Amino acid sequence: MSERYRFAIINDRTFKELWNKVMTLRSFIILMVVAVVFLIVGGAALITFTPLRQYVPGYPSSHDRALAISNYLKVDSLERLISQNDLYINNLRDILNGQRTNPHVIVKDSIRKEEIKREVRIDTIHHTIDDDQFNVRYVEDETVLPTALSTIKMHFYCPLKGIVTNPHAPEAGHYGIDIVSNTKDPILSVLDGTVIMAGWTLEAGYVIVVQHRNNIVSQYKHNSFLLKKIGDHVRAGEPLGIIGNTGEYTTGPHLHFELWQNGTPLNPTDYIIF
Repeated sequence: MSERYRFAIINDRTFKELWNKVMTLRSFIILMVVAVVFLIVGGAALITFTPLRQYVPGYPSSHDRALAISNYLKVDSLERLISQNDLYINNLRDILNGQRTNPHVIVKDSIRKEEIKREVRIDTIHHTIDDDQFNVRYVEDETVLPTALSTIKMHFYCPLKGIVTNPHAPEAGHYGIDIVSNTKDPILSVLDGTVIMAGWTLEAGYVIVVQHRNNIVSQYKHNSFLLKKIGDHVRAGEPLGIIGNTGEYTTGPHLHFELWQNGTPLNPTDYIIF
């Protein structure tokens, strides 16, 4: 191992020595080991920190990794949106059936490493025109109850001039009032807002529901036909439909009108003169 050897490069035709190096066998082995380690480390560095890694079989490209992350975020957002839409649909169904709404939903953020569960309360339901889908906006759990102060400062248009034949009686399951008026009279929006439901139900016939500011929702049942569709923005006093006698829960042409705030039914006669 300690004997000296001469390593030379000689031209095979002229026997001229082009290069030579004298070293021991131990030095040669050390030199080879250093060269191999340098090649391994250098090759790994090139693959790790340069675009060459994209050509390694099984290694995802930067585009694939960005696409995977983007898809993961979209799936998480869709899961949250589906749960919010389910709550919206269930609450809207409960309102149409004259039942109390469920104002709470448990939201889990699957993006974060730790599992965080928090109770949130529906703040408002609104319709987004750009992507043509319903959204539910929520805030941290807090006590939000309708008060006279939050609604009495607002000017409500009378949806229909007539006689109140069935008063507001939530204890009896009647969450609105029934108004009788002339046939073919228009039903007017009580405030500016957005139509979040417009269609037919078996019990209430043609129904239209409008979302207003301050978390107020107005509902108009038993119309003969509707003048607005979902997503339409309406102004206070703008016609929404025509008084009718549609649906199973009606015994004559009238308007069943309901006013809700934060999932709690309000007595319309406290704010509107019919």
